[in-house]
Amino acid sequence: MLPFCIAAGLGAVLRYLADLYLPRYGILLVNILGSFIAGATLGLASAYSFPTAFTQLILGSFAGSLTTYATVAVTTAQQRSQGTGGATKTWTVQVGLSIAACLIGLLSAITLTSGVTTT
Repeated sequence: MLPFCIAAGLGAVLRYLADLYLPRYGILLVNILGSFIAGATLGLASAYSFPTAFTQLILGSFAGSLTTYATVAVTTAQQRSQGTGGATKTWTVQVGLSIAACLIGLLSAITLTSGVTTT
């Protein structure tokens, strides 16, 4: 249990720091990075038969705490209610780039591990 708490705490702190030091792009950056980590972890876990607990530690605790779609939802709702525009663009960019990053992470892991045989 403690490793999961530490991993989640680390992800949350990194997300906070990214948002603090990169106010316009921090959340986008952590969402892309967390999605890439999730995709790469799935690919590597499949190739190397990682223990389920380790995969859950990376995906659920670290990457799950690193990424945040609640912040994106609040930001787009504020943009919409204030009439500042860009809500649809913000949501589309966040989700689209995160999905792309996850797929790139997965494909990178698959490519790097092609030919690896597990017992």
